[in-house]
Amino acid sequence: MKLPAAYKLVTLDVESQGGPYPALGFCRIAEHELGNGDCFGLYWPIGREDQEPIVVETFHDEGSLRPHFSSLDRFLAAAKRTEEDSDDDAIIGTPSFHDDPLSPAACLDAARSHLKSQNAEAAIGCLETAVSVLPEYTEAQSLLSAQYRRVGRHQAAIKSAIQAIISPPSFGIRPTQIATWLGRQSTCPSDLAEDPVWLHRERLTLKFGGVKENNQYEILSDAIQRYLQQSAFVPALTLMQTYTELMSNETISFRERYAFNEIAFVAWQREVAESKYGKSRHLEPPD
Repeated sequence: MKLPAAYKLVTLDVESQGGPYPALGFCRIAEHELGNGDCFGLYWPIGREDQEPIVVETFHDEGSLRPHFSSLDRFLAAAKRTEEDSDDDAIIGTPSFHDDPLSPAACLDAARSHLKSQNAEAAIGCLETAVSVLPEYTEAQSLLSAQYRRVGRHQAAIKSAIQAIISPPSFGIRPTQIATWLGRQSTCPSDLAEDPVWLHRERLTLKFGGVKENNQYEILSDAIQRYLQQSAFVPALTLMQTYTELMSNETISFRERYAFNEIAFVAWQREVAESKYGKSRHLEPPD
């Protein structure tokens, strides 16, 4: 994975890349931790391993990742401003849209502000920027799909809905309403006619937990295999990350019934990325 030019200005913990949470493609930064178990880290969006990473923050209690900064440079600039303007314990949060107009989180916040003013087109512009930087931004893709529907852009809404469904819960809550809507659709863009999620749309509920058996895992597993057969490695890897995050939140007995081994699954993710897709999701120690 491509290191940012300023990587020597931070301490990278390459031993922290375990998965499934934080997501594969995350590497912890030692600086600017608050001591509560959460931290900042570099994150390479799936399919963007040959580009410089964004900077995300972990919220381990809820198993989420907040994509604050579009680059390490933007993060370092915000950290410097915080240190100059505040005390040592000041929190580095989501930047303003002005300070980092490519920040996925700032774009999402700006989109919500536009929606309060009933400005759907401006919101769509912000959301499109967010997902152009981080395609697996579940929360932004879900909201984008809803806004496309609002303005009558049906095909675009289908594409964002499918991307939201395959994207991991660490980047946003499960898009159950999006899945329900998709299940009622009868037409899709021609390039998605053989998409596994589209083909399974009538069976998808994205409801997990609290049951002894759940056919949603069988549907997702079949979709992963179909993506791999189609050599669609980016959606395959995205859905693999989603699958392992969801399954890791199930009970031990549930995981055993489905023969899910967390270590083996993450190893499979790495193998698919390196051997089939040809782009590692693991950062080697820099020279």
